[in-house]
Amino acid sequence: MPNRKHLRLLSEKQLEKVIPMKFKYGFPQENEDDDEEPKNYFRVAQTLSRDRDRFYKYVAIKNERRNKALNVPHYIDHVLFTFQGQFVISDFFNKYYNDFGLEAVAFYDFGKKGLFAIIDHEKFQVFMNEMYKFIQKELENQTELEYENYVLYIASFELLQIREILKFRLDQMQGLVYLSIMNLPLHEGLKTDILGRLFTYLQEKNIAIKFDESNERLELNNPTPEILQEIVENFDIIESATNSAFTTVRPGEFNTVTREQGVNIVNAEEDLPIIGIIDTGISSTSAIAPLLINDRSFTLNGDPFIDTANFQRNGHGTPVAGLATLGKINHLNQFNENVIADAKALSIKISNGETSYISEIDLVKMLYDVKVKYPQIKIFTLTTCYDRHKTTNETFSDYTFLLDKFAYETDSLIFICTANNNDAINDNSSYDLGYFHSEKTNICTPADSMNNFTVGAAADNIANGPFLGISDGREFPTLFSRKGNVDLSLIFSRNKTNNNYFKPDVIESGGDLGYYNPTSLDYMDDSMIDLISARPEKGLFKDVGTSFATPLIANLAVKIQKQYPELNPQTVKALIINSASLNKVPFDKSVSKLRSRVAGHGYIDNFKSVFSNENSATLILEDVLSDDDLKVYPIHFPQYLTTMDLGKQNRILKITATLCFSFLPIKNNQLSYNPIHIAFSIFKNHEAEDIIKSNIEVDSKLKTTLTWSQNGRYKSKPIPYSNTQKLELIVNVSDLINEENAFKLAVHCLVTDQIIGGLPAGYPSDFPFSLVINIEETTKNKTGLLYDEIQLINNLEVIGNLDTDTTVEIDSLDV
Repeated sequence: MPNRKHLRLLSEKQLEKVIPMKFKYGFPQENEDDDEEPKNYFRVAQTLSRDRDRFYKYVAIKNERRNKALNVPHYIDHVLFTFQGQFVISDFFNKYYNDFGLEAVAFYDFGKKGLFAIIDHEKFQVFMNEMYKFIQKELENQTELEYENYVLYIASFELLQIREILKFRLDQMQGLVYLSIMNLPLHEGLKTDILGRLFTYLQEKNIAIKFDESNERLELNNPTPEILQEIVENFDIIESATNSAFTTVRPGEFNTVTREQGVNIVNAEEDLPIIGIIDTGISSTSAIAPLLINDRSFTLNGDPFIDTANFQRNGHGTPVAGLATLGKINHLNQFNENVIADAKALSIKISNGETSYISEIDLVKMLYDVKVKYPQIKIFTLTTCYDRHKTTNETFSDYTFLLDKFAYETDSLIFICTANNNDAINDNSSYDLGYFHSEKTNICTPADSMNNFTVGAAADNIANGPFLGISDGREFPTLFSRKGNVDLSLIFSRNKTNNNYFKPDVIESGGDLGYYNPTSLDYMDDSMIDLISARPEKGLFKDVGTSFATPLIANLAVKIQKQYPELNPQTVKALIINSASLNKVPFDKSVSKLRSRVAGHGYIDNFKSVFSNENSATLILEDVLSDDDLKVYPIHFPQYLTTMDLGKQNRILKITATLCFSFLPIKNNQLSYNPIHIAFSIFKNHEAEDIIKSNIEVDSKLKTTLTWSQNGRYKSKPIPYSNTQKLELIVNVSDLINEENAFKLAVHCLVTDQIIGGLPAGYPSDFPFSLVINIEETTKNKTGLLYDEIQLINNLEVIGNLDTDTTVEIDSLDV
């Protein structure tokens, strides 16, 4: 079956109509107050009474601990509220400031927790007095007392103290420490004064610092625990202090050398795409040396052409670069034939070994420098993560924010591993997906990055022969892979959630654990991957990890880039996710709710990511939306699907569609970190005005279960918005007949107003998006007509010219 190029949907020609979006579509009627007012006032009053007593007690202790000799110009207390429901920033930001003297600083738990600075203590005392009236009325039965209703919105509150600010134990601190500076938009002068005194203090203590002014964070080089404690207790503009210990690879004694191996790369002189390998360096004496870009400019720690990481100095960046540039097939064949490379590699060295403290500020600055020098680089790999897993529903770190911002501003895509869970061996004696219920299996920063691409490990070890891992199959996630840390069911009601909001994005071959004996697990050779060593005399060695699954997806991305260089990175992301499937990864009922959080969108189909064929056409739409836009595009289907005898009437087509877009992230609000809601769906052959009517007025749904990819109806208390969404639709002959062989693709956009201080000045007003639609004929006897016929009746064009040399290689990718 010959490979066919994907098809571009010409948006201007195919677009039928643009209208303002009105939220009348058929979701249940919204009641945004249903989770706000507590039903058991007595219990709430007990909680608030306890919190009130503790608050005053801890304020007194905090004041006693301050070092007045430091002459800090201002002291600011902060209070952390937990609300009964979501805090409506657009309605209450000004009220809390004007009436209660509270300035909102940040929001967590998707809007249910808020951090406020006490700017006016007299006004705040009015707030506390109203709360005390509520406590007296409910606990002391003083029924004559009246209080303001806003008290009922508070579930609990506490003073922000050092234990909430420090994200690590002081007695375990070493290396670099990051101080995240609070946002005080209405009192910038106070912050500037305190920050100036902090700079002087650090200079007096001889602490080397770097100040990332645009992102409001300080990097401190190895402060003592005593100095750090004094900073947090006296300089009231520190929202969080993090100790950035990174881990690149798991420690271990295996990494077995297999044999000396030469690699004959026959196309190293070609003009290939370049992948940026953010890692421990790439050995210039290794088998992939011919693919190295000759540039030593980009390093934080030593020569970027030397890689001594991993056991026996087999390297980490080198095998990652080998997988990224040479891909799955060459590794499957153990390089026994002439090797055709897919990309070249730029070494971006950030570390020398397995664990270190890396300057996030310098790292991100270096990435921007890379893009200035090599603007053609779109794809990067990053297989270093924090060694601490994220807690459930923990907000985005500053590091994640910086990488999301970088991806948006430079039109790039970083492939990031979930990190390995090295405890999985000792915690398990067999393959048990229930292990992922544990919080310790959560991903590590920055794997929660939304603009980039997160990869977990499937058990496949890229080898011919029987599968010898412990997992239930090659496509299943390994126990050392990690799951997404977000569980929206703990925040929202069952009817108010977002099924697209999860990490990782996909899983890919990363090797598996093996049975050391019937009751214990270990890293065993038979289930490991053969990798290129940094030491040329060693040839190949064996290892496993999410670090090695990640560059395989990056390799697939550059295959797409090579075939379709004009596509933007979010389209590449959508193509890969659209090809993924969970069909071969069934989870038992006891763990079924974890499936997406562990396996993402599933295991990849390499061929579908890169090519169409006669019976499977992939359409690519790249377009732009503005706030409140609804765009409608008709998709026409060939007549032969309703007139020819296909052998069956039902399930003749399968449509899989994925939308991806990049956004400029917003700090200090987990809920509105992505303020852009873009959603899509496929509807009946109706007018745009009918599509947005309620189901009672006009039912435009093709299937009762097929609605908008995510819900933007909740405006004052929105669900978190995902920038990656996927839908599937099974089509019967009757569906096509009823709609005269045409469905309507609809995409709409809105920008939330639930942002502290509103959208920043200069925030974008146009939002590009990428939508990939695969239409596959699923009849038993394929007609071979779909690809050609669908072009004749839609505004489509073939993207680029087919390179027959790559056709043979891609054709064998699905292993």
